[in-house]
Amino acid sequence: MRRHGVVFSCLLAVAVPLGGTAQLASEWNDEAVVERLNQAAKGFLTVTAKLEYTKVTVVVDDKSTEQGEIYFRKNGTILIDILRPKPKRVLIRGDKAEIFFPQLNQIQEYDLAKHRGLVEQFLLLGFGTSGSDLKKSYRLTVLGETSLEGLAVLHLELTPKDKHIRNQIEKIQLWLDLNSWAPVQQKFFEVGGDYMTTRYTDIQINQPIPGSKLRLGAPKGA
Repeated sequence: MRRHGVVFSCLLAVAVPLGGTAQLASEWNDEAVVERLNQAAKGFLTVTAKLEYTKVTVVVDDKSTEQGEIYFRKNGTILIDILRPKPKRVLIRGDKAEIFFPQLNQIQEYDLAKHRGLVEQFLLLGFGTSGSDLKKSYRLTVLGETSLEGLAVLHLELTPKDKHIRNQIEKIQLWLDLNSWAPVQQKFFEVGGDYMTTRYTDIQINQPIPGSKLRLGAPKGA
């Protein structure tokens, strides 16, 4: 696998609210969704949330789950703190990504100079993404309103327009909370049939994030 493929796999396995009234399913179309996301993106500054990644490898019928938290500040700093089952922290700042494995006391570093936009696009899909940018990068299909664990959500399907991205990700499904317009679930369908689901809970938008939450936290000598 090429180096950037390793980065993508590590980080991938590693919306911003404005209050509003849900529209009837029949009223939803591309233009309405784009406009709502454009409005939501204007006031976005930070997000914190609990997350759960579930990766399914179809060929060997394997499912693995990781749980943790994500912290993001609009200046470009992202920290993903995986707590279970094996702790690790992923810090993305500028064009550099670092992954700290506490049990090994080891840090892996990656240069994202050519792939920063791609990484952010997938890690933060729906968080502060304007509708115009979303439509520029994806073919947007509105699947309609539904319920997800008691929340009223709008279900979208996104097909990447970039053929290089489609070589890895065939399509993405996105569930947006109709009250907050924050993403509560993302599902990435990889070429070959494998898929990964990201579930977000306890989402906090535009709340102050302590600087300590945006550091790798590795001890000297790691």
